[in-house]
Amino acid sequence: MRHHPLAARIAAAVADPDPQRLSTALTDTVRLRALLPGGAIEAHGRADATALFRAWFADFDTVEVVESAAEAVADRLLIHYRLHVRQAETRWVCTQTAICKVTDGRLAVINLLCSGFREITDDDDAHSPSSTRRVG
Repeated sequence: MRHHPLAARIAAAVADPDPQRLSTALTDTVRLRALLPGGAIEAHGRADATALFRAWFADFDTVEVVESAAEAVADRLLIHYRLHVRQAETRWVCTQTAICKVTDGRLAVINLLCSGFREITDDDDAHSPSSTRRVG
């Protein structure tokens, strides 16, 4: 995968506390299906999909995009991003990977897989599996 402007835009919109930024990246009739550590969920329509993304990150003080990338898969776009989130002094890493249908530069279908929030216990080794533990 490589840097892709739409992937960067989506990752930045997910991290932005202003729901309008993400909302404008979705079609009116977007369908979101997500597999989270707690189970599968689904949302239909721009407002519902935006609300789900907002709810996932609402309890955090900061959400920072660490990396984003994408690649075409026939008529779909695979988007991947890694986020660091913080609440007070505690930090987590979260990755989300989605296969998306793009219509007129907006996401129309999102099939998303989420890592969940993995607590970072050592800033120097944030990418190593041994430096994280599962939360939630």
